[in-house]
Amino acid sequence: MPRLEGWIAAILLGAVLQACAGAQPVVVGRHADELELPEQPDALIQMRRQGCPREACPIYTVSIFPDGSALYEGRANVAVLGQKRLRVTAGDLSALINAIDAMDFLDSAGNCCVCPDAAEQRLVTVDYRPGTVTKTVRHDEGCPRAPPALSALERLIDRSTGAEQLAYLPIRSAGTRRSGSF
Repeated sequence: MPRLEGWIAAILLGAVLQACAGAQPVVVGRHADELELPEQPDALIQMRRQGCPREACPIYTVSIFPDGSALYEGRANVAVLGQKRLRVTAGDLSALINAIDAMDFLDSAGNCCVCPDAAEQRLVTVDYRPGTVTKTVRHDEGCPRAPPALSALERLIDRSTGAEQLAYLPIRSAGTRRSGSF
């Protein structure tokens, strides 16, 4: 009988290890700040979602290039980890540029949309590089001072590139959906 119990324990241990190996990494709190989200200096538009202090929010970068190619890089709390090449249609790229122009993105203050006294920040950084000009705007998703057009632009970037599906984190055992606020 001890041999049978040993085999049962070995099978259960194997099942548990296999289940753990399939789980995506979850990064919360100060460790989210330690993940470096690289800049793509040749990108026309780049967005970096930097996670949340107390939740498993997606941490990823999406870069869109002038030719319509795009690059997604999932770092943590996402369904797809690593790099994935994407394509943005000409119409979607035009819509993104029009949205940027309509909100006067180039004239926005760099930290216009970050509330310094906020207890927790859910930072999103958007870069726009038309020609020789570079503009970076940091946005705290919880800051009420942020113009609604900035959140709409971030959602449009996610939809246009398909990043919203790549960054979606499926339901965990706790029964709650973990995803960004797109």
